[in-house]
Amino acid sequence: MCDSAIANVYEDKNLLGMKINEYLIIKNEKGEVIDKRRYTKDGFKDLSYIKFKDFKPLSPKQECAFDLLNNRNIPIKILAGVPGAGKTVMAIRFAIYYLNKGIYNHILVVRHNVGIGEKNGYLPGNKIEKIMGWLGFLNDNLDFMQYTLNEMIDREMIEVDSVEYMKGRDLKNTFIIIDEAEDLTTEQFKMLGERVSKDSVICFIGDEQQSTQDKYANNSGLKHAIEVLGGQELVGIVAFDDKLADNWRSDASKIFSYYY
Repeated sequence: MCDSAIANVYEDKNLLGMKINEYLIIKNEKGEVIDKRRYTKDGFKDLSYIKFKDFKPLSPKQECAFDLLNNRNIPIKILAGVPGAGKTVMAIRFAIYYLNKGIYNHILVVRHNVGIGEKNGYLPGNKIEKIMGWLGFLNDNLDFMQYTLNEMIDREMIEVDSVEYMKGRDLKNTFIIIDEAEDLTTEQFKMLGERVSKDSVICFIGDEQQSTQDKYANNSGLKHAIEVLGGQELVGIVAFDDKLADNWRSDASKIFSYYY
């Protein structure tokens, strides 16, 4: 971005046609990142987020995600894009932080278990036992906690559920995480969004390129939400779209994400 264009940003001139809550990563003519801003109805704003001692953003886009997760005035949050970008762990870390601060009463993690069949009835056991079968991703991202996932569930810090059981629920004062949102139809995505009640936030996490079945790829609730909800004052979206630069998991992971 040339100096005159950068000056326009700092003068709050929206010559780029930015939407409300859209993020701008500002680079100089050498391609170096020099600033990050979020556009609001009052102009461009600096990013603002919690400074965790042991958990920090590793890239400009992760900084944007931190800003979004930190902003309680944006109750609908969408973190989309490539695997390895840290989408789930960022959402969980912020959810735990807010829970410990007493800002939300509990955390609800919802996932559609399409990888093992459309219905939980394909698995043995009661509802919780069936759901626990696909919570490995959650265990993977709780290594910083003093409690295990089972202990957090027993203490009612975290509730886990499946999409099949969400219709009709009224979720108050809850930090809601919808993981693997690429496996949701537009109807399911809308239904989940409508569960958000007073003093709650909902964070959809997914990569539309990883839909497991054609029914979700052809009627993607995640893709539709990004297309139609962007620019709403209560909605924030951060999309990680560079398979190499946005993947922080490992070099080996990048091989499969980019070349396979």
